[in-house]
Amino acid sequence: MINLCYSAAKSLVLGRPMGEKVSDEVLAKAIRATPLYSQIRRRTDAGTAGDAYEAIIGYLWLTGQVTVEEIINMLQERLQFESSMNRRQQTKMAAHALKELLEALSDRLPAQDDH
Repeated sequence: MINLCYSAAKSLVLGRPMGEKVSDEVLAKAIRATPLYSQIRRRTDAGTAGDAYEAIIGYLWLTGQVTVEEIINMLQERLQFESSMNRRQQTKMAAHALKELLEALSDRLPAQDDH
């Protein structure tokens, strides 16, 4: 689901269809930069961390805490791509936008016990 939302947001920002998938490395970088990462067992690989990111967003959507349209809009606001940006710069911006998305939505998650 995050791939659909990211691709739609990037397409809207750039004004043309992108059909882009978010790599596990980008999702891992995004979640590792948030306080939520402390709730995941340490030393996870990129695939596991990326899956955790997707699971959180999926949970929020399935429980009605966020809509696809809201995710797309939030990402669109945070993705400031320019035609002169190279792939590395776009990847860095994507990770930052996805981190900010997760931080913005984290207050909608149920409270966690520290036990």
